[in-house]
Amino acid sequence: MTADTFTGYAALEPLNVAANKTKLEKFSFNARPLDADEVEVLVSACGICGTDIHQLTDGWGRATFPLVPGHEFIGPVTAVGDAVTELKVGDRVGVSPVSRSCGTCVECTSSHGQLCPTRVPTYCGVYKGSPTYGGYANKVRLQASWAVKIPENIPDEEGAPLLCAGITTFAPFKHENINENSSVGVVGIGGLGHLALQWARAKNCKRVIAVSSSKAKAAEATELGATDFIALQDGIPSEYLKSVDYLLVCGSGKSTDWNQLITLIKNHGKLILMDVPEQPLSISPTLLVYSHISIVGTFVGSNDDLKEMLALASEKGVRPWIQRVGNSLDEVNRGIQTVLDGKARYRVVICGQGRESN
Repeated sequence: MTADTFTGYAALEPLNVAANKTKLEKFSFNARPLDADEVEVLVSACGICGTDIHQLTDGWGRATFPLVPGHEFIGPVTAVGDAVTELKVGDRVGVSPVSRSCGTCVECTSSHGQLCPTRVPTYCGVYKGSPTYGGYANKVRLQASWAVKIPENIPDEEGAPLLCAGITTFAPFKHENINENSSVGVVGIGGLGHLALQWARAKNCKRVIAVSSSKAKAAEATELGATDFIALQDGIPSEYLKSVDYLLVCGSGKSTDWNQLITLIKNHGKLILMDVPEQPLSISPTLLVYSHISIVGTFVGSNDDLKEMLALASEKGVRPWIQRVGNSLDEVNRGIQTVLDGKARYRVVICGQGRESN
């Protein structure tokens, strides 16, 4: 297929929050030719992920510019490569943070394709010499195996955040076998945490403790599935010391007291990191050694995980709480500012097909 022009919204350089330079700009680019194993997706709904903010500000120090974010989106397939048999034009699919993997390495063949050493990120990556751009563009081309069909009862705008926030929080329940016999703590009731609470409820966990900085989200946490609530500003009541088998860290930052959080974990328990703070962790090793506590990282999920996650979300009614913005440049910039200001409840979603052009 010959190159086509796609349109989107980009940061041409890192956003500077301190200087109030937080606006994306209209951006057009030539799409690389569609490979035989690829599909083209017209973006209908795209979540604004916390990762987008880290990348747009270059908080992790690995972003490349121009940068068109967006790695949790849904839309119809508008073109298929010659070798694609599992999808057809018109199929409604979702796309996650990974857009390509080799399919033959040990990670790919053990259902961990998201860890493939040659994986291509949906944005901020490079494939065949061309940068990858995400769902803030009108269309995206990617390997067909990473485009997953969306269940009919999940709307585009509610399904989009499941492709990153949903899979990130679902995967530990699967791979760590968190189940009805497990006590779970969820730290940070935000874009990730509000879904982790719902997965814990869907898995019938026997105790689900929401952990937040203040009491502001206590009622919402209960509605989402928490059986208990801890406001860290008041300290941790003694009854909660060594009370959870798994502590799912869905939100952290400069002020996070990691040693305080670890006191919640039972002997032989696990601290599972789902978010990626921009600062190193400060943890006393004695808390880990003398209680046999492990630290586990988890990075999104494989295409198999995505299918299982969507099936469970469809069955159990796991849905993100969303705030909708339109697909104009002004609306997208408004959505980004909402996330920057910490006012998202709990996921901002860009709704509508098409993007403004220059």
